[in-house]
Amino acid sequence: MRRLRRWNVLALLAAFALVLAACAQDSTDTTVADTAPGTTVADTAPDTTVADTTPTETTVADMMITMGPGVTEEPCPGGNPDRGCIYLGVLTDESGPFAGASAGLYGGQSLFWATVNAGDGIGGAYDVAIPENLKKDTAYQPEKLVADYNTIAEDVAAIAQSLGTPQTLAALPDYTRDSTIAAPMSWWSGWAFEDLVIEFGTGYCFEAMNAIDWAVEAVPAAGRTFATIGILEFPSDYGFDYAAGVKTAAEAHGLTVAWEETVIPVSAGGDPAQTEAVAKIVADPTDVVILVTGPSETAAIVGGAAQQLGASVPLFIGAAPSWNSALLASAAAPAFESGIYFQSSFVGGWDYDSAGHEKMRQAVTAAGFPANDFFISGWVSQYGLKAALEGAYASGDLSHEGIMNAAFALTDVDYEGMMPSRSFAGDPNEVFPRDGVIGGYSADATTGMATVADFFVGPTAAAYEFTEACAK
Repeated sequence: MRRLRRWNVLALLAAFALVLAACAQDSTDTTVADTAPGTTVADTAPDTTVADTTPTETTVADMMITMGPGVTEEPCPGGNPDRGCIYLGVLTDESGPFAGASAGLYGGQSLFWATVNAGDGIGGAYDVAIPENLKKDTAYQPEKLVADYNTIAEDVAAIAQSLGTPQTLAALPDYTRDSTIAAPMSWWSGWAFEDLVIEFGTGYCFEAMNAIDWAVEAVPAAGRTFATIGILEFPSDYGFDYAAGVKTAAEAHGLTVAWEETVIPVSAGGDPAQTEAVAKIVADPTDVVILVTGPSETAAIVGGAAQQLGASVPLFIGAAPSWNSALLASAAAPAFESGIYFQSSFVGGWDYDSAGHEKMRQAVTAAGFPANDFFISGWVSQYGLKAALEGAYASGDLSHEGIMNAAFALTDVDYEGMMPSRSFAGDPNEVFPRDGVIGGYSADATTGMATVADFFVGPTAAAYEFTEACAK
């Protein structure tokens, strides 16, 4: 098992104006069409190419520090002049099914590090930067993510965002070659068994188990029957892993999974109206429909089913990536506002009461951006990397190998209440997180989703023997 064989400011915020328009999406489209004009890191900063990739030693804050790729004695562009710089790369999706998430994810990560840099940075000796020229649009394509990584591999200390499960799996051999750790923007349960991946939050599989465990009590309490389930999923590890958790919990509770159907992302040529998915819901009714899709598909399916079925429309539960607050400005808004849609997640929503959420909200507000739940995922994804960089600095080794060693010696990563703390050292069955939250529509919630079930571990998730990925 992976864990058993591992080694023991805000002055920058103006640089992130590019995310503002991307987060305030058009009411009829849940993807980012363009970005706001203005100053970006790429406009103001020189290229951050690190020519020499051989680890070198330098004296920083009276310490001898071994520096590898992506670490310089020179300050970050616009950063503290008396600190060095640690550069991170971003491999995101700006033109595929999760294009609508990209600006918020990158914005959340940028704001996180701007806030860190406004304080002590890393050991009081380094700032951290993820500039535009180290951010690549992979279009949600595995081969493009691999190619894009290799264009920045010698210029980054780590990857702050590696979006997509099959995409990140495709890059693992190259990450391994370079000893580069990466924070995946993906919650596949198999990350628990893969080297070099600093996953965060509960995996899709456990998230799904918790959703069904919750629904077993909540749906009847709302006066509805709950005996049958339909599943609509992307044909990927995302879809398969979440569906595996649904089926495991359904079996535990004696529920019937009546059908399981593939949904092709709109960005990959799928039907924008999701006619086949809606027709399946209408022709083969179930009590609950599980959505393991993107926001565009969620809007079409929920809105279309509600229009055709009226009062007999089923309840929907969406996986975390299925929701975008922009859906409340779409034609499907009345369906969501009727209370038929619920959202499982690995992290508290925008209004959640935690120290981390409060820091994030203050940073977003100070930057002048509208609230968007994707800022949350971007922000919370960086705590593990921050802990790894701090550990590597404390050991005097900021080479790729030093950062990797520090990452997997972590035993208590603190997410400031945004998620439960966790360890990266030990048996996955013991340390991999299983907690989840459930959200439901509320007109009073800033982004439309209020917490209806705070962090909990359902009986199915608690009893599950986790020895391999739920879906392979």
